Amino acid sequence: MKNTALFISVFLLSVNFTLGQSTKVDTTHTFQTNSLALNLDGARHAYHPNNEGLLHNVNGGIIKEEATTNRFTKNRGYGIAKKKITNSELYEGYIQPDGYFVSQTTPYYKDKPESSSERYADAETIPYITLSPAWKAKGIKNCDLAYVVNLDNGKNSGAIFTDYRGNDKNLEISLALAQLLEIPVTTKKSSSYDNKKTVTRYVGISNKNLKIYYFINSGDGNGKTAEEIKHIGVKLMGLK
Repeated sequence: MKNTALFISVFLLSVNFTLGQSTKVDTTHTFQTNSLALNLDGARHAYHPNNEGLLHNVNGGIIKEEATTNRFTKNRGYGIAKKKITNSELYEGYIQPDGYFVSQTTPYYKDKPESSSERYADAETIPYITLSPAWKAKGIKNCDLAYVVNLDNGKNSGAIFTDYRGNDKNLEISLALAQLLEIPVTTKKSSSYDNKKTVTRYVGISNKNLKIYYFINSGDGNGKTAEEIKHIGVKLMGLK
Protein backbone atom coordinates (compact mmCIF):
# COMPACT_ATOMS: atom_id res chain seq x y z
CA MET A 1 0.00 0.00 0.00
CA LYS A 2 2.87 2.34 0.85
CA ASN A 3 4.53 1.56 -2.49
CA THR A 4 1.29 2.35 -4.32
CA ALA A 5 0.92 5.67 -2.50
CA LEU A 6 4.55 6.53 -3.24
CA PHE A 7 4.07 5.71 -6.93
CA ILE A 8 0.99 7.92 -7.14
CA SER A 9 2.78 10.80 -5.40
CA VAL A 10 5.77 10.57 -7.74
CA PHE A 11 3.46 10.33 -10.76
CA LEU A 12 1.46 13.41 -9.75
CA LEU A 13 4.65 15.35 -9.04
CA SER A 14 5.96 14.42 -12.48
CA VAL A 15 2.71 15.49 -14.18
CA ASN A 16 2.62 18.79 -12.31
CA PHE A 17 6.25 19.52 -13.17
CA THR A 18 5.63 18.75 -16.84
CA LEU A 19 2.52 20.91 -16.94
CA GLY A 20 4.38 23.69 -15.17
CA GLN A 21 7.15 23.55 -17.74
CA SER A 22 4.76 23.50 -20.70
CA THR A 23 2.72 26.47 -19.47
CA LYS A 24 5.76 28.58 -18.64
CA VAL A 25 7.70 28.00 -21.84
CA ASP A 26 5.77 28.52 -25.07
CA THR A 27 7.85 29.90 -27.92
CA THR A 28 5.43 28.94 -30.68
CA HIS A 29 4.14 32.47 -31.29
CA THR A 30 6.64 34.22 -33.55
CA PHE A 31 6.75 37.02 -36.09
CA GLN A 32 9.50 38.04 -38.50
CA THR A 33 10.11 41.34 -40.25
CA ASN A 34 12.81 43.37 -41.95
CA SER A 35 10.91 46.66 -42.02
CA LEU A 36 11.61 48.87 -39.02
CA ALA A 37 10.78 52.31 -37.68
CA LEU A 38 12.17 54.14 -34.66
CA ASN A 39 10.07 55.37 -31.74
CA LEU A 40 11.37 57.94 -29.25
CA ASP A 41 8.07 58.80 -27.57
CA GLY A 42 8.34 58.75 -23.81
CA ALA A 43 12.03 59.66 -23.98
CA ARG A 44 12.93 62.13 -21.24
CA HIS A 45 14.74 64.32 -23.76
CA ALA A 46 12.46 63.90 -26.78
CA TYR A 47 10.96 67.42 -27.00
CA HIS A 48 11.91 70.88 -25.72
CA PRO A 49 10.22 74.31 -25.97
CA ASN A 50 13.37 75.64 -27.69
CA ASN A 51 13.54 72.59 -29.98
CA GLU A 52 16.58 71.13 -28.21
CA GLY A 53 15.26 67.58 -28.02
CA LEU A 54 16.25 64.26 -29.58
CA LEU A 55 13.35 64.75 -31.98
CA HIS A 56 12.20 67.85 -33.81
CA ASN A 57 9.08 69.23 -32.13
CA VAL A 58 7.13 68.64 -35.34
CA ASN A 59 7.36 64.92 -34.54
CA GLY A 60 5.53 65.64 -31.30
CA GLY A 61 2.77 67.52 -33.11
CA ILE A 62 3.70 71.15 -32.50
CA ILE A 63 5.32 73.89 -34.53
CA LYS A 64 7.67 76.64 -33.30
CA GLU A 65 5.00 79.10 -32.12
CA GLU A 66 3.10 76.37 -30.25
CA ALA A 67 6.29 75.07 -28.60
CA THR A 68 7.73 78.40 -27.49
CA THR A 69 4.43 79.67 -26.09
CA ASN A 70 3.42 76.22 -24.83
CA ARG A 71 -0.08 76.74 -26.14
CA PHE A 72 -1.87 74.45 -28.57
CA THR A 73 -5.26 72.92 -29.28
CA LYS A 74 -6.51 69.55 -28.05
CA ASN A 75 -5.63 67.71 -31.24
CA ARG A 76 -2.09 69.10 -31.35
CA GLY A 77 0.92 68.01 -29.31
CA TYR A 78 0.06 64.32 -29.56
CA GLY A 79 3.57 63.30 -28.46
CA ILE A 80 3.45 65.54 -25.39
CA ALA A 81 1.58 65.04 -22.11
CA LYS A 82 -0.69 68.05 -21.67
CA LYS A 83 -3.50 69.58 -19.67
CA LYS A 84 -6.33 71.96 -20.50
CA ILE A 85 -5.72 75.55 -19.47
CA THR A 86 -8.39 76.88 -17.11
CA ASN A 87 -11.02 79.06 -18.80
CA SER A 88 -9.51 78.37 -22.22
CA GLU A 89 -9.88 76.00 -25.15
CA LEU A 90 -6.12 75.66 -25.33
CA TYR A 91 -3.76 73.15 -23.74
CA GLU A 92 -0.25 73.35 -22.35
CA GLY A 93 2.40 70.67 -22.13
CA TYR A 94 3.81 69.54 -18.82
CA ILE A 95 7.41 70.69 -18.37
CA GLN A 96 10.05 68.64 -16.52
CA PRO A 97 12.42 70.30 -14.02
CA ASP A 98 15.21 70.23 -16.64
CA GLY A 99 13.06 72.19 -19.09
CA TYR A 100 12.02 69.40 -21.46
CA PHE A 101 8.42 68.59 -22.24
CA VAL A 102 7.01 65.42 -20.70
CA SER A 103 6.77 63.09 -23.69
CA GLN A 104 3.93 60.61 -23.48
CA THR A 105 3.24 57.02 -24.44
CA THR A 106 0.21 54.99 -23.49
CA PRO A 107 0.22 54.68 -19.68
CA TYR A 108 3.17 52.57 -18.54
CA TYR A 109 3.04 53.04 -14.78
CA LYS A 110 -0.65 53.72 -14.23
CA ASP A 111 -0.24 54.89 -10.64
CA LYS A 112 1.97 57.81 -11.69
CA PRO A 113 0.33 61.20 -12.42
CA GLU A 114 -0.09 62.38 -16.01
CA SER A 115 2.26 65.28 -15.29
CA SER A 116 5.15 62.94 -14.39
CA SER A 117 7.61 61.62 -16.98
CA GLU A 118 7.76 58.42 -14.90
CA ARG A 119 4.22 57.54 -16.03
CA TYR A 120 5.45 56.85 -19.56
CA ALA A 121 7.85 54.36 -21.15
CA ASP A 122 11.23 56.06 -21.63
CA ALA A 123 12.35 55.14 -25.15
CA GLU A 124 15.95 55.88 -24.17
CA THR A 125 16.01 53.16 -21.52
CA ILE A 126 13.01 50.82 -22.01
CA PRO A 127 13.31 48.22 -24.82
CA TYR A 128 9.79 48.36 -26.22
CA ILE A 129 7.81 47.43 -29.32
CA THR A 130 5.00 49.78 -30.26
CA LEU A 131 1.55 48.20 -30.18
CA SER A 132 -0.37 48.34 -33.45
CA PRO A 133 -3.66 46.88 -34.76
CA ALA A 134 -1.94 43.70 -35.98
CA TRP A 135 -0.40 43.04 -32.57
CA LYS A 136 -3.73 43.61 -30.86
CA ALA A 137 -5.33 41.18 -33.30
CA LYS A 138 -2.83 38.56 -32.15
CA GLY A 139 -4.04 39.04 -28.57
CA ILE A 140 -1.21 41.26 -27.36
CA LYS A 141 -2.10 43.90 -24.77
CA ASN A 142 -0.25 46.86 -23.30
CA CYS A 143 2.78 45.69 -21.29
CA ASP A 144 2.83 42.09 -22.55
CA LEU A 145 6.35 40.76 -23.08
CA ALA A 146 8.43 39.61 -26.06
CA TYR A 147 11.91 38.37 -26.90
CA VAL A 148 13.59 39.75 -30.00
CA VAL A 149 16.44 38.24 -32.01
CA ASN A 150 18.40 40.19 -34.60
CA LEU A 151 18.92 37.49 -37.23
CA ASP A 152 21.61 39.56 -38.95
CA ASN A 153 24.02 39.68 -36.02
CA GLY A 154 22.68 37.27 -33.39
CA LYS A 155 22.00 39.98 -30.79
CA ASN A 156 18.89 39.44 -28.67
CA SER A 157 16.87 41.20 -26.00
CA GLY A 158 13.73 41.02 -23.96
CA ALA A 159 11.14 43.64 -24.90
CA ILE A 160 7.78 44.96 -23.78
CA PHE A 161 4.80 46.06 -25.84
CA THR A 162 3.63 49.60 -25.10
CA ASP A 163 2.56 52.87 -26.68
CA TYR A 164 0.23 52.61 -29.68
CA ARG A 165 0.26 53.42 -33.37
CA GLY A 166 -2.72 53.22 -35.69
CA ASN A 167 -1.07 51.42 -38.62
CA ASP A 168 0.99 48.31 -39.38
CA LYS A 169 3.31 49.82 -41.96
CA ASN A 170 6.38 48.50 -40.16
CA LEU A 171 7.64 47.31 -36.79
CA GLU A 172 8.31 50.29 -34.56
CA ILE A 173 10.81 49.87 -31.75
CA SER A 174 12.28 52.12 -29.09
CA LEU A 175 15.78 53.55 -29.24
CA ALA A 176 16.76 51.38 -26.26
CA LEU A 177 15.74 48.18 -28.07
CA ALA A 178 17.54 49.25 -31.25
CA GLN A 179 20.72 49.80 -29.26
CA LEU A 180 20.48 46.46 -27.44
CA LEU A 181 20.09 44.71 -30.81
CA GLU A 182 22.94 46.81 -32.22
CA ILE A 183 20.82 48.17 -35.06
CA PRO A 184 22.35 51.29 -36.64
CA VAL A 185 20.33 54.45 -36.04
CA THR A 186 20.96 57.52 -38.19
CA THR A 187 21.31 60.99 -36.70
CA LYS A 188 21.80 64.50 -38.00
CA LYS A 189 22.92 67.81 -36.57
CA SER A 190 20.32 70.53 -36.22
CA SER A 191 19.79 73.81 -34.39
CA SER A 192 17.54 74.98 -31.62
CA TYR A 193 14.95 77.65 -32.40
CA ASP A 194 17.22 80.42 -31.13
CA ASN A 195 20.22 78.98 -33.04
CA LYS A 196 22.30 79.00 -29.87
CA LYS A 197 22.52 75.24 -29.53
CA THR A 198 23.50 72.46 -31.93
CA VAL A 199 21.43 69.34 -31.38
CA THR A 200 21.99 65.75 -32.49
CA ARG A 201 18.64 64.29 -33.54
CA TYR A 202 17.59 60.75 -34.39
CA VAL A 203 16.05 60.53 -37.83
CA GLY A 204 15.94 56.88 -38.88
CA ILE A 205 16.82 53.25 -38.33
CA SER A 206 18.40 50.57 -40.50
CA ASN A 207 16.19 47.68 -41.57
CA LYS A 208 17.30 44.41 -40.02
CA ASN A 209 15.86 40.91 -40.04
CA LEU A 210 14.20 40.45 -36.68
CA LYS A 211 12.40 37.47 -35.16
CA ILE A 212 9.99 38.31 -32.37
CA TYR A 213 8.80 35.71 -29.89
CA TYR A 214 5.65 37.17 -28.35
CA PHE A 215 3.88 35.99 -25.23
CA ILE A 216 0.15 36.57 -24.99
CA ASN A 217 -1.11 37.53 -21.51
CA SER A 218 2.46 37.64 -20.21
CA GLY A 219 2.10 41.09 -18.67
CA ASP A 220 -0.02 42.54 -15.88
CA GLY A 221 -0.91 45.77 -17.66
CA ASN A 222 1.75 47.72 -15.83
CA GLY A 223 5.28 48.73 -16.80
CA LYS A 224 8.56 47.00 -15.97
CA THR A 225 12.09 48.27 -15.56
CA ALA A 226 14.68 47.45 -18.21
CA GLU A 227 16.26 44.90 -15.87
CA GLU A 228 12.90 43.23 -15.18
CA ILE A 229 12.19 43.02 -18.91
CA LYS A 230 15.57 41.36 -19.44
CA HIS A 231 15.01 38.70 -16.78
CA ILE A 232 11.37 38.00 -17.69
CA GLY A 233 12.26 37.65 -21.37
CA VAL A 234 14.93 35.08 -20.60
CA LYS A 235 12.52 33.18 -18.34
CA LEU A 236 9.73 33.18 -20.94
CA MET A 237 12.15 31.73 -23.47
CA GLY A 238 13.10 28.99 -21.04
CA LEU A 239 16.74 30.02 -21.19
CA LYS A 240 17.17 30.18 -17.41
